[in-house]
Amino acid sequence: MKTIFNEGKPQSITDVLQNKDHRNALQNRLMETYPNDTIITIKLNIPGPIKNNTALQSLFETGSTKFVPVFQPIKKVALNSDAGPELLLVNTMNAESAKKQAIEFEDQLNYGRLFDIDVLNKQHGHYSRVELGMQTRKCLICNENAKECARSRKHSVAELQNKISEIYAEEIDD
Repeated sequence: MKTIFNEGKPQSITDVLQNKDHRNALQNRLMETYPNDTIITIKLNIPGPIKNNTALQSLFETGSTKFVPVFQPIKKVALNSDAGPELLLVNTMNAESAKKQAIEFEDQLNYGRLFDIDVLNKQHGHYSRVELGMQTRKCLICNENAKECARSRKHSVAELQNKISEIYAEEIDD
């Protein structure tokens, strides 16, 4: 099987954490600027040191192009670093409804499972699947609880990257 992880700048844990801090600061600024609106953050959930390259950008673009119009955002902020492509949206939709639509996208499309869509607002913070009575995210490999598989390192990075490459080949690469 052809892998999509042969190119890209490897990211360290420090790089990933710095990117997360930058994203959190931006989310906080958006919540201050738009205190009555919903913030939606779209990124890819990619294991291993390669978080961005041409194939991952193509995957992100395909998914976000399908997902973003649902929300009719009043503001978009696009980020693209070696830590991965991201898109932050501000919209007036009810945050619980937005999270339910995000979960539907993540769960119903094969490549949607590779996306991580966070929904938050100033009044509540982050909305989770569990607090909305939804099932936890499923593992790409075995369909068990994804957090449990990740925590126990049940599957290797190579196995997960092979599965992602397979999804990419089936859904995105023409």
